[in-house]
Amino acid sequence: MKHETITSRNNPKIKLAAKLGDKKFRSENSLFSFEGFKLLYEFLDSGLKPELLFVTPDAAAVIEKQRPECDFTVVTEDVYKKISLEKSPEGVFCISKTLDKIHNIIIIYRRDYFRNSSCLLLDGINDPGNLGTILRSASAFGTDTVILSKNCADVYNSKTVRASMGAVFRQKTLRAENLADVVTLLRENRIKVYAAALSKDAIPAEALDFRENSCFVVGSEANGISEKVLQACNASIIIGMENTTESLNAATAASILLYEKYKSNR
Repeated sequence: MKHETITSRNNPKIKLAAKLGDKKFRSENSLFSFEGFKLLYEFLDSGLKPELLFVTPDAAAVIEKQRPECDFTVVTEDVYKKISLEKSPEGVFCISKTLDKIHNIIIIYRRDYFRNSSCLLLDGINDPGNLGTILRSASAFGTDTVILSKNCADVYNSKTVRASMGAVFRQKTLRAENLADVVTLLRENRIKVYAAALSKDAIPAEALDFRENSCFVVGSEANGISEKVLQACNASIIIGMENTTESLNAATAASILLYEKYKSNR
């Protein structure tokens, strides 16, 4: 298969690729980017197709051998440096349309929207690495839906995509305008909602029956869970740990709770 080659940093396709590090530009154009062989293969194995795929000559040789069906454009090392955000790039830069599994929810009209589904709510997780790690754990432990507050990090941030190790391509993810309203909706569907929060009346996680129809809210390490969301939840829970540690990383806490839920329902 013959592939196009780009040698100019001023090529329109290269200029577009270089702008995808900007959130506003990604949103306006419904595109996002990521780098590396593993993410590309995860993307392809998820049944997705790149809009554009730029590779260096060395990377092209690898892809031709491992994924001969894959169409791509070869770029020089100098051109690749213009579009890459990685410190040690592998020479694989993929551009995709935004995903069907990720979208915004303003109002949920159906009262049974979340019935018989497992979900995780995230309030103000603004570190893209943490968000990506949580999405990876959610996918690993069979969580149907991850629901983000409006002030969470961008799912399409390259650091989020990289930290998710490809889970972002498969995990259903919603961004809610009002997370407290979502908690109320869940409770109306007879789903208990527990806030992972350091409070005096918090229930020890080990005392919880993880087999019940329930879900969790995890907040940022800096600000925790907002008061409105806390008030909307059934109760707060706390993960037991040694007194030498004040709290857990948000991604670690979410992963522990998701695993306990997964383990109890197997």
